[in-house]
Amino acid sequence: MNYIKSYCRIVPGRVILNGEIYFESGSKPYAMQDFLSAVYDGLGVEYRKFYKMDTLSKLGFLASELILDGIDREKPKEDMGIAFFNRSASLEADHRYQQTIRDKNDFFPSPADFVYTLPNIVTGELAIRNKIYGETTFYIIPDFRCDCVCEAIDTMIRYGGMKYVLGGWTEVDMISGGLSCLMVLCRAEDAYFGKKDLMIPLTDDHLDELYNKYEL
Repeated sequence: MNYIKSYCRIVPGRVILNGEIYFESGSKPYAMQDFLSAVYDGLGVEYRKFYKMDTLSKLGFLASELILDGIDREKPKEDMGIAFFNRSASLEADHRYQQTIRDKNDFFPSPADFVYTLPNIVTGELAIRNKIYGETTFYIIPDFRCDCVCEAIDTMIRYGGMKYVLGGWTEVDMISGGLSCLMVLCRAEDAYFGKKDLMIPLTDDHLDELYNKYEL
């Protein structure tokens, strides 16, 4: 049995960390980028690259910063992997880059936008930031599916030699301007991280509960 050590749920206007409200916009409305910036400011971290990231990478960065808080980021983690899912890939960044090349009379290709036109850029960002040297994957599926997430994490632990996996759903909907993230830090049964774990069994039902419980 694998276990969820900690989790972070991000929906528009609200951030939940291990069942507790970490940030809530309340009656003050935030645009998507303003919301992410407000959460970042609340973290109190210095990471200048944040403001250059695409929205998908910002979302993954914020959730991982909360989940991995207190963990030595400079220590190499050969036994930790990353498994993320979404349905829109990097469409938001793709669209932004497309705007820079669509008009031949106003052609200004942007390397700053182009670099984010792959969804697995977010896994690379987090791997570099936290020295995660295990397997990293990003899957595109039509909708959030608990069984797919659980299976990917279980496979990494069971057959990939990982003791810990940072996994879940990171979705940015370009059309609606919405976002949704459920990130979990999972561990193998015989692994211990040095801090008190939530000890939530990694099952489809538990993952489904964490995903749906905090929807607005």
